[in-house]
Amino acid sequence: MEDAFKWLISEFKKDKIISRKILRPSNEDFPFQFNQSEEDAYILLPVIAEQMEVESSQIELRFYDQTLAEFSSGAGKIFSQQTPGEQYSAGTYNTKKNAGKFVISIEAAQLKNTESLIATLAHEFAHIKLIGEKRIKQNDEFLTDLVTVIFGLGIFNANSSFRFYTNQESWGYRKQGYLSQQEWGYALALFALLRDKDEKKPQWINFLVPNIKSDFKKSMTFLTDNSPIL
Repeated sequence: MEDAFKWLISEFKKDKIISRKILRPSNEDFPFQFNQSEEDAYILLPVIAEQMEVESSQIELRFYDQTLAEFSSGAGKIFSQQTPGEQYSAGTYNTKKNAGKFVISIEAAQLKNTESLIATLAHEFAHIKLIGEKRIKQNDEFLTDLVTVIFGLGIFNANSSFRFYTNQESWGYRKQGYLSQQEWGYALALFALLRDKDEKKPQWINFLVPNIKSDFKKSMTFLTDNSPIL
């Protein structure tokens, strides 16, 4: 991960990473009314685009519903709802442009949680920064997750990486992204030390969910004792 960070620093410039604002799940950074509809994605698109230095007019948003599985039978088409907690894609990035625009598709379930929606948009925009801007040729999902960190959106992707849920019929957990909970804690600790080696408890960690915050603190202890080369 440290090697990946060094590469990202060389590509996206240390001074910009250090000075860039960190977005938080707060009304100050996202002063909008959300209604769990596709409109939310269109409201968020220019905010995430500006943060990640992508031209929003070059993005085409699409939506799909993967909670319904379609298959054919003699009587026609049948739709089967997915099991709660089953792994599925939160979004997709099309490597081919449509009429000169990057195509990003959002799974409908992401609209129900604004923080997860922001994380999904950030991850798909990260594909643009890596593949769309021709920094890499082969897709690398783990590196893509790390891009969200250096662009100041890592809080959202880390918080969305592992969540418990419960309702009247079931309970379980949902995973989003490609880094583990512990890897997110380590990535955010590297990011914090890169921005300020003397700041052990940056204010923005108060927006992390408890499990990620715990791994962040453990990672900070390890890193300050072992001096990572960044």
